[in-house]
Amino acid sequence: MPYIITTTLYPSDKVTDAAKMYLEAIKKYPPDDSLGTTIVPAAVIATLQGIKVITIIEVKKGKLEDAQTRMANVMAMFHSIQGYEYSIETYLKVEEAMGVIGMSRPA
Repeated sequence: MPYIITTTLYPSDKVTDAAKMYLEAIKKYPPDDSLGTTIVPAAVIATLQGIKVITIIEVKKGKLEDAQTRMANVMAMFHSIQGYEYSIETYLKVEEAMGVIGMSRPA
């Protein structure tokens, strides 16, 4: 059960536009428990580069592709905001990563 971690960064002067779009996005794409569990719905920090937001979802087994597609659709809603940038990354849990190299985590 990997994690999908989304990181967004947008200019401080676009905070109202981003907040409005966020409200639209959560209406159109409310949390979907069939795909995974939202660990961090949105953690926000102001940086010298702008506003940075992270979201973390723990994906259910067999749902990775659907969860990635859904997140890409959510992020596409923000394309109209000038300066809005994002990344969508998939992280393996340590047990999964160790399994890739034929090892297991000690109990």
